[in-house]
Amino acid sequence: MVWNPLRLLKTLIHFEVVGPLSKGLRNLPGMTDSGIPMTQALDANNLVPVTGKQMLWLPGAAVETADALTKSVASLNYGVTTESEPSLVNTPMVIWPGPEASLELGPLLEQLGQQVAYQEATLIDFRQPDPAIAALWGSLDDGVMGGVSASQVQWREGLRLVGEVSTANSGGFASIRTRNLEPPLNLGQWQGTVLSAQGDGQRYKWILRDTSGWDSLAYCRSFDTEADRLSTVRTPFLEMVATRRARTVPEASSLNPAQLYSMQLMLSKFEYDGELNPAFQPGAFELTVQSLGVYRQGPKPVIVLPGENAAESAQLITAAGLTGVVRQGKSFAVIGTSDKLPPEVEPAIIGAIFEFFR
Repeated sequence: MVWNPLRLLKTLIHFEVVGPLSKGLRNLPGMTDSGIPMTQALDANNLVPVTGKQMLWLPGAAVETADALTKSVASLNYGVTTESEPSLVNTPMVIWPGPEASLELGPLLEQLGQQVAYQEATLIDFRQPDPAIAALWGSLDDGVMGGVSASQVQWREGLRLVGEVSTANSGGFASIRTRNLEPPLNLGQWQGTVLSAQGDGQRYKWILRDTSGWDSLAYCRSFDTEADRLSTVRTPFLEMVATRRARTVPEASSLNPAQLYSMQLMLSKFEYDGELNPAFQPGAFELTVQSLGVYRQGPKPVIVLPGENAAESAQLITAAGLTGVVRQGKSFAVIGTSDKLPPEVEPAIIGAIFEFFR
């Protein structure tokens, strides 16, 4: 492999580093790695997090019960899970199925009182990308400093960073990055990002920038991948490390998620401050990102007890710091730490659950 000046030119054109000529040149054939010309600019105001289906956790229930409940609540945009240890992501309610449960109510409530619940929403589904989003991404490799690594943007089952990385000519990194978003993306109401990614066993970097400069501070978080296995990579904004050319900048302020200008995925032989990436292997690499989402800590789930004794249940639920719902005549009563349902739980779903377990 030898240094390729044409790749450097394509990089400079894609990221508009060569001035006003960039916008005209980047639509010429062969000037975009993705093969998608920039025919329509992306309005970042249209990137709005979309919350997916809400889940009901039915611990210890029989498969038949879960399947039947799934059909009953499908019209309300709810799903049902019986996982032994759910992550409590977008799970606003836990239903105690009663005698058929394979675990006791008291220990379950204690666990739920201590477990963190999350709300997640999808920002970009890379498996079905908008052409304006796809056209933002371009290669940014060590060729900008004389290296010979070569990455490529591909769109197959998601956003794919593929290519070959080499340490020749003092290089050792390959990446793909977006042009600046206009206006900058405002994710100030969220705690961090969630990537659904499948890699090759190497350690990659997820990078965000909150200023528009080409060589501005890069806020990084390294993440490991497993070959042929999809992983969920949750990255808190407050834990992203301010860097400049792989050197940490301790005096820098934290990332400002309310004004995000660009995103980047990178494979590098370096971690930070001269330390080597322990999983780095020169040669071919491949990383596929199916989706980019956001998350924040959510409220504790509401415990629904269709057939339990209200007085005994109230004591257990209150002790665990939770809110519950029990049957009361033809309606229901809210018990525990609050006497009202949280805003994200509508009476209609509670009614549907009680009707199912009647």
